[in-house]
Amino acid sequence: MSNVLIGIIGVILFIGLALAGALLLGDDFKSANNDTKAASVVQALTQTVNAVTMHNIKTGAPRSGEAVGTSTTLIPRFLKAAPLNPLTDTYNLQLVDSAGAVSANPATGAVMLLGAIANNEARAVCDSIQRQSGQIAATDAYQATNRSLAPSSWPTNYGCFNTTTNYYGYHKI
Repeated sequence: MSNVLIGIIGVILFIGLALAGALLLGDDFKSANNDTKAASVVQALTQTVNAVTMHNIKTGAPRSGEAVGTSTTLIPRFLKAAPLNPLTDTYNLQLVDSAGAVSANPATGAVMLLGAIANNEARAVCDSIQRQSGQIAATDAYQATNRSLAPSSWPTNYGCFNTTTNYYGYHKI
């Protein structure tokens, strides 16, 4: 009989410890997921910018703005595969010109739409990208920047900003 009581007490303690751990560490697990997605966005942007730079060097002609999807001519010579957005599982990376538009003009930046302003996950990932890029310190809160898609308005080589409607990850070429 005492073995059964000790077993029940052990199970109750185990469940209590599991709940306490989830309450104490839950935010750390959430931020780790956002940090992973932010690193994936930065990696996709960096690889695409490197592919564009290599294209410009090898062909001698600047790459024009375009939506980088599975049909881009950067694949397979300069880019192994089209970059996939980890938040939306879509191909929504764009090469933009100096005005922030996808046009026939030379591309000077790459942007990836993360989500709408109302999307909390997009904001958290944007916050993590800002920390990784040095836009804000590790202990600072997210800085709403309300910038344009024009690369000249971007404060660092890569990072994140928001417009009035969306969050974007960016990388200068």
